[in-house]
Amino acid sequence: MGKAGSKQTLVREDEDVKANHRSITFDIAITGMTGAGKSSLVNALRGMRTDEEAGAAVTDVIQCTMEPMAYVHPVHPEITMWDLPGIGTSEFEAKKYVKDMHFYKYDFFIIVSEDRFTEEDILLVREIQKIKKKFFYVRTKVDVSMNSERKNPDFNADKVLEKIRKYCCENLTKEGETSPRVFLISRWDLSMYDFPLLQKALWKEWNDFKRCASKLPLELKGKRYDRTNKPLRGPFLGSAISRTVLKIELDTLRLALEKDDLPDVIANIQQELALLKNATLDIAITGRSGAGKSSLTNALRAMTDYEKESAETGVTQTTMEPKPYPHPIFPKVTIWDLPGIGTREFKAKQYLKNVNFSRYDFFIIVSSGHFTENDFMLAHEIQKMQKRFYYVRTKVDVNVESEKKKQNFREDETLEKIRNDCSENLKKAGDSSPRVFLMSRWDLNLYDFPSLHDTMEEELDDLKRHAFILTSPIFSGEIIKKKKMALKTLTWKLALLSCFVGTFAVPGLSFACDIFILAEALIHFCRVFGLDEDSLRILANRVGKPVEELRSAIKNTPMPKNINPGVVLGLLSKSLFCYTLTMVELICNFVPVLGSIAGGASSFFCTFYLLRSFLQNVETDAANVRATASKQASSKRVLDKAQSVRNL
Repeated sequence: MGKAGSKQTLVREDEDVKANHRSITFDIAITGMTGAGKSSLVNALRGMRTDEEAGAAVTDVIQCTMEPMAYVHPVHPEITMWDLPGIGTSEFEAKKYVKDMHFYKYDFFIIVSEDRFTEEDILLVREIQKIKKKFFYVRTKVDVSMNSERKNPDFNADKVLEKIRKYCCENLTKEGETSPRVFLISRWDLSMYDFPLLQKALWKEWNDFKRCASKLPLELKGKRYDRTNKPLRGPFLGSAISRTVLKIELDTLRLALEKDDLPDVIANIQQELALLKNATLDIAITGRSGAGKSSLTNALRAMTDYEKESAETGVTQTTMEPKPYPHPIFPKVTIWDLPGIGTREFKAKQYLKNVNFSRYDFFIIVSSGHFTENDFMLAHEIQKMQKRFYYVRTKVDVNVESEKKKQNFREDETLEKIRNDCSENLKKAGDSSPRVFLMSRWDLNLYDFPSLHDTMEEELDDLKRHAFILTSPIFSGEIIKKKKMALKTLTWKLALLSCFVGTFAVPGLSFACDIFILAEALIHFCRVFGLDEDSLRILANRVGKPVEELRSAIKNTPMPKNINPGVVLGLLSKSLFCYTLTMVELICNFVPVLGSIAGGASSFFCTFYLLRSFLQNVETDAANVRATASKQASSKRVLDKAQSVRNL
């Protein structure tokens, strides 16, 4: 084909991609109690300054929305805001509300509240979780609350806002939301509080949804199953293997099977698992030389600075080209240690070209002191590429130790002083709202690393977020819970897949399943939680403990090298015995719909019970290993830390 033909083909392909994106629609349901400000929020999100503009959603002091009303975004017609009636009125009783509103039709939800967290809010959260959708919680009329609180002689605006936010988050956390997304807004001054953040977050959800939907095969596009059951975050209610958990899983499975035949559901599961397995993530660590980029690279890989596969550190510039460091267990996630900017070898003007910024998913800009003009230049160029970046101030523990020598030392004041200095420095350079995270190389649970981790996780799309969580170092008990939640959403899909393509009859049982799928899943679970030999060796080197001591903390799960078909068959037999004791009656309605599986519903629930029980066990063992590793450090670790501080 000639150049002209190639160019025309590329143009057609580009037009096809754009047309495909235009064909994807995004339906956002605005729900909550009547009078909370749902209609006003619809208008605000559509860019309308008043509720009297032509085409605006109707507002009033009494209930006026009596059916779901669609409002197309004036600039982005693919996005539709649905103004739903208020829940809990005489016309729309709470128990019937979800069914009457047909929640499965919508792609995303915004729950609106104007005061307390109500029983209606709880119902909405639980129903949205059941259908595996995502939602924002918006607390409106915050300005009214603020004006009321001003009468208090001890009024402090920041404390009042934090109190409101904390109250909302705590209630959502009780409903199983590990990272609740709460936005405080005033309808009448959209520049105040969180409305700009709400717009930004909603825009990101639309882009993530569009990106995910565009990857589906053409024959699947437009099916509601693909839009309502794509892999979304949101934990199952409950944590034990119980009737309640299984009942929720049954409802999820029933929803999927109502929308598609079992073979279509299996095809979608296979596609989803393939996307998750092959998802890549490239994280670039950049900044000036000597700031601690290489040490941060090692920390993110849960390694010391002195292992064979670790990034090289030193008192002089050691990184002379972008170096990829794949995750030691999951190599599709790569940390890139970039050379320091502003050196003789890497002058600022040529730096971006030399390190090929376009290849990375997001950036961490590292400094061990003042952020410089070069740091801001990096941020500016990253913004031009519409990618995300984070300012990280390293070696904070060194500063804290130095300040401890002063009289009247207070660690919180020292940290705030460092944070404010970084922020003011970046504002002077032109960044109006910099986000700065303080951290220590030696203890990721200190200072702002947990917050940085949560922020990065929140701002990734679904596939890359999944990879990020699974490969994150286990620096806290919270990350263990997140890893469990990430795997928990896959268990029923793996169980269904194993049973549907089953090839091995289970001795003594009336069904067949694919033992190799299950064995691979169990090994994967162990690796995610760091319970394999390589992960234990890396952890032992980092904390200065014998690997045998860490291995002895594993009480409930076999080592991955010992997981084989025989082990899986034994676990299957045990899981069948356990679930039949109390849960046989729950599967009766599923015998017909799972009839194409050898052994029907029994096959599915036995394998599901096996996966859930195993996941529970690896979570317990991971916590035990972390507790063992966190005990008093050996003299080797103390010496290594002191030497590394000197090297930095």
